[in-house]
Amino acid sequence: MATVPYNLLTARIRMKDGGDMENKDASRPFFQRQPGEMGVHLIVYDAVAVNPKDFGSEHFFIMDLMDKLYEQFSKVMDPITVRASLDRKGPFKGIYIERFEKGITLALGFDSVEALENIWNLNVNGKLNHILQEVLVTPALLEKVGATKIVLKTRMFTDEYADCKDELKKLSDQKEKLRIISIKTKAPDMAVLERLKAFQTHLNEEVEEMREIEYKFNKNLGEFIMTLKQVLPANLTSLKSLKEFDTNMKMAKGLHGKKMAHVDKYFEIIEKWRSKIAKIEEKVCQPIVQIHAICETDKQNTVKSKIQACCKEIKGQLQPDANLQSIRHEEWTRKLMKKEQSLFGGLISLVPLGADAAFDINCMLDEYINDFPL
Repeated sequence: MATVPYNLLTARIRMKDGGDMENKDASRPFFQRQPGEMGVHLIVYDAVAVNPKDFGSEHFFIMDLMDKLYEQFSKVMDPITVRASLDRKGPFKGIYIERFEKGITLALGFDSVEALENIWNLNVNGKLNHILQEVLVTPALLEKVGATKIVLKTRMFTDEYADCKDELKKLSDQKEKLRIISIKTKAPDMAVLERLKAFQTHLNEEVEEMREIEYKFNKNLGEFIMTLKQVLPANLTSLKSLKEFDTNMKMAKGLHGKKMAHVDKYFEIIEKWRSKIAKIEEKVCQPIVQIHAICETDKQNTVKSKIQACCKEIKGQLQPDANLQSIRHEEWTRKLMKKEQSLFGGLISLVPLGADAAFDINCMLDEYINDFPL
């Protein structure tokens, strides 16, 4: 029967004994570290098989499980999806998912010493372990590897941290000499760029559709406002949020017992905007952060930040609880009488603001892509 490699067995025993895992020893997995990288070494601390009788021993099960986990992490999981999940849980700006190596080691790259320090601090306070457990060990993963429970433990080593920090400092000092590295030398970055190009064709069509919807709503704006004046409470002088507006409309429909086509169309547009912005976030904002800054010009790096900021802003404005009093589209607000602006200004502004955001992101994405010297 196969036996557990000494480094894996020793690592698990040491962890369960509460031993120091930051020093060099036989339990340390082999890691092909590149300059400016650190490894997050993953150990299966505990696991339960769906069918324990299929394995002769716990050790054999762990060995088999490690192989299956490596296969899932390195070949099945999308690094962009993993990175997006990490971004929602901690300070991962300026950090790249480089690859998974056997062992299992997650190789992370960094833009700066600050980005490295963020990860190291997460490691020191134990939060990184919790974050990676939540992101990597999903119900789908458990089913694929034939386990009902997997508990991962993370290890990072002080010598790797020190070496990586020194390398990043030197990189910062020499960045004018080193910039820019051609994106063509980084296959994963080129793959992301191709994904962005492919989506941009679709985005052009999305923007055209949104502009058409905006145009039609603008033509019927007068009827929309008139409907609201007829059904909203007479003493209502302002609307705080879409949630409040929705509540008022449901009450009005109950009282008046009639259909409100223009109001229904408005809510349909808002839902459509949310869906389209979510798609932009998934297809543009999440992948683009995996393109290394060292492959970009300063202008491209600025444009990338603007794309992310624009998407984040409109996504926030479209939330049910967003403050409508702080949302204004200057041109559309002028369509209202001054006394109506607190009541309808933020409401109607969301339509052109959503279309504008998609248009602006599309333009910036085109500029970003075309500035790569391919």
